[in-house]
This record gives sequence, structure tokens and C-alpha cells, in this order.
Amino acid sequence: MFYANTYLDKPVVDDLEQTPGEGSEDILNCMLNTGSDIYQGACKKRGSTLKEEYKNASGTCYMDPRDMMKLGVNNWDTVLVKTKFGEVVLNAAKSRDAPHEGTVFICKGPWANTIVSHETYCCSDPTYKGIHCTVEKTDRKVLLMADLMRLVYKKYTDETDDEVIENMDSLGERPVYRGRKWEELE
Repeated sequence: MFYANTYLDKPVVDDLEQTPGEGSEDILNCMLNTGSDIYQGACKKRGSTLKEEYKNASGTCYMDPRDMMKLGVNNWDTVLVKTKFGEVVLNAAKSRDAPHEGTVFICKGPWANTIVSHETYCCSDPTYKGIHCTVEKTDRKVLLMADLMRLVYKKYTDETDDEVIENMDSLGERPVYRGRKWEELE
């Protein structure tokens, strides 16, 4: 019996059949679905939600390879996903469930939460599926969870300028308490 190896730097994805070139589109209109993933679940069970491996598991936009070709992105290039609720920078990766042209998948979690509705419509859960989004290639980097919390929710900082926050030194993979890194508390 085969078991997925979840102790990896990045989730396993197949190579693209052809290398993306320039790309024929600057922005793709897509439908966003979110859900759980085995790699994300393994990271959470290990307690590594602050680490690079969790960022790579949960901060990834899984795309149909034809959509990746249209944008000119390869596996682990970065894309900017926008909805009417927000925007987030994610890794791009070939979906293991392709074909599903025009639909992208992001694991439920901090990165997806920045672009899904906060409204629960009387059912105690936000809408995680069928959300209109745009996807475009970017040179910006995917942030670690603590850095994402600092940028989106203004945690761990008094700064109000988003550009200043995004360009601050990373908080890293260690826990942050009251705006200070773990090392400063030792």
C-alpha cells in the first residue's frame, strides 16, 4: 500500500508537460474553491503551522496546467489571487485533480481566509467554494503565517503602511508574543 510522504519541503506535484513561455493572458478570471489537503493536515498535526513547510502546503494555489500556461507560470512561481474580499500572494502548482480549467484550489487556512467572505449567512461557516477570483503572475513572495498575520490583520506591529509592513524583516518560524520574537523572551 502506498502512503503519501508528508514530511516534504513542498507538496508533491507533477511537472508541467511543457515549459511555460510568456503566457497569453495577464489576468485569469477563475472560480476559487477551498478545502482540506493531506499535506496541510500533516503539518497541522506536527504543530508546524509557523514553518516554511506549512506555508508551502497551505499557501499554494493549485491550478489546471492549461491555466498555468496561459499565465506563463511554472510550479512554485508566485501568483496574486484577488477576490472582492481581499488578495493574497501564493505559490502556483499543478493540480493533482486536473483537468479543471478556470477553477483554482487553495487549502483552507490563513492564506485562503484572507480572500473568502467573513459572512456566515446564518450557517456559522463562511462560503469556501464558488468564489469569483482573478489570478495573475507576480514577483512578490509568499509570506510565512506570522508575517501574513502582521500584513493582513496588523498583528505584531503598530505600522499602518502596508508597503512598510510587507517589506519588514520576517518574524520567522518561531512563535511571536506581544510583538516580540520568542528569542527576545528567553
